[in-house]
Amino acid sequence: MKLIFLGGSMFGRNNNPFVKNPYVNVEHIIQQGDAIFFNLETTISNPVLPNHYKVKKVFNYQSNGDQLLSLRKLTKKPIFVSIANNHSLDYGKLSHENTKKFLKKNNFLCNSKQKVKTKNIIFFNATDHCGCHDTQLWSDNVLMIDYQNLEPILRKVRKVKDKFIVFSVHWGSNWVKGEMPKHIQEFGKQLIDSGVNIVFGHSAHHIIETPVIQYKNGIIIQGLGDFINDYSVKESYQSDRALICIIHKKYNQLSFELIPVQRKFVEEGGSIPFLIKS
Repeated sequence: MKLIFLGGSMFGRNNNPFVKNPYVNVEHIIQQGDAIFFNLETTISNPVLPNHYKVKKVFNYQSNGDQLLSLRKLTKKPIFVSIANNHSLDYGKLSHENTKKFLKKNNFLCNSKQKVKTKNIIFFNATDHCGCHDTQLWSDNVLMIDYQNLEPILRKVRKVKDKFIVFSVHWGSNWVKGEMPKHIQEFGKQLIDSGVNIVFGHSAHHIIETPVIQYKNGIIIQGLGDFINDYSVKESYQSDRALICIIHKKYNQLSFELIPVQRKFVEEGGSIPFLIKS
């Protein structure tokens, strides 16, 4: 089994113009995957919701979903989407429900608090922050992590028996100097110890110093950077760089390879990944 992991994906704020197929330069890689995983850092509503739905935050994102339709056309294989992050409810509960409806209607695999099941894979997603003034709104609608009480999260994992588990976690801050904080690293290891096979971490807008580690029989992705967005580049973090992580599963053995990409702004709108030539 070949599993492909992509970093944060955001398709413009307030439905700003954005290229309809941001995957154009990496289509051949995506098509190799037996399953695709990515973190969706925007809400999806079609038609988009008016501004009075905005939750009080610094940034609020929504898109009409055209880019995801381009992705869905590339492969018939399962595409798992993390919808638990600090932008899950940027336009309120309705935006989150619209996102789920859009994804499920177009054959993407997602859920807010419960696991998602396919024949071969169990998928969870959670976030440790909302970037908002209404933590309760997020807690009511997506799986939130409390580092002072991790047992409820770990218990969910332990209940799953004899399945391959991928746990997607939106963790840490936007910018991380050096390695991930120790409490986050330890949480990743606890997830593996509890039965998770792959921890898919994301949040930082750049590649983490050690982006992927192997721990016991599992793999922990700490941060691959942003795959698609319209953000300005922070040169000190080389935030226009990102990684595609391909995890190979052969029997019970996991190995990984990393493919570097660089995002560039295109005329149609937004910054999209281009392969870096060796």
